[in-house]
Amino acid sequence: MLKRLLAKPDHNNDINLKIKEIQSGNNHIENEFINQYIPFIRKVTAGVCKRFINPATDDEFSIAMIAFSEAIHQYSPDKGSSFLSFANLVIRRRVIDYIRMEQRRKTPLSFDYKEEDKENMENVAEVSAAFQDYYRDLESEYRREEILHLKERLKSFGIVLSEVAEQCPKHHDARMNMVEIAKTIVGQEEILNTLLTKKRLPVKQLMNYITMSRKTIERNRKYIIAIVIVLLEDYKYLKDYLREWL
Repeated sequence: MLKRLLAKPDHNNDINLKIKEIQSGNNHIENEFINQYIPFIRKVTAGVCKRFINPATDDEFSIAMIAFSEAIHQYSPDKGSSFLSFANLVIRRRVIDYIRMEQRRKTPLSFDYKEEDKENMENVAEVSAAFQDYYRDLESEYRREEILHLKERLKSFGIVLSEVAEQCPKHHDARMNMVEIAKTIVGQEEILNTLLTKKRLPVKQLMNYITMSRKTIERNRKYIIAIVIVLLEDYKYLKDYLREWL
């Protein structure tokens, strides 16, 4: 369903117009819009939880509804990603965070117990360990989701992820320099708009804001574009991976 919706530019434009009205304070349209996408919200939530989701009884669905509303008010089409793709990421992140928080609350571990409590504590420890395995799986899935989303975004620029890896500078200082260039692009509206609309890095414009050689920029062009997308998008795990430079 999501892929079909993302493939229709007119549908995306209609969504963007509605979101613009909602962000302007039209609560009536917001309620209608959210109700329209309850099947989408439910499907994404079920994908995270790996089970059937009952909107009337499952707290995870309530969290997903709040996340969808959050996505509505945080979304900006200027970043280049479609709303449903963005909402998918936000819902998954919020539901995963909720599952982790609830499991920690329900299975507190204590080292202050009597011998007769040992079996019970071992059971609690087993439950906790099983949850940690489950959560690691969720994190891995979410990370894969972000990578797939990034690959789709890069595809629109004619870039594949392996090319980004090939262009990744080997030295720490060089990587930091590329991140700083990406931050400059994000901070300059004219350059960013050119990049997102024309799907090319406006090197000539960019040279007005940096001192690095044109040759270096061209050599790292694909890597820089990838960093710009990561900076713009709601990538929790990819940003954590890049936190040393971001």
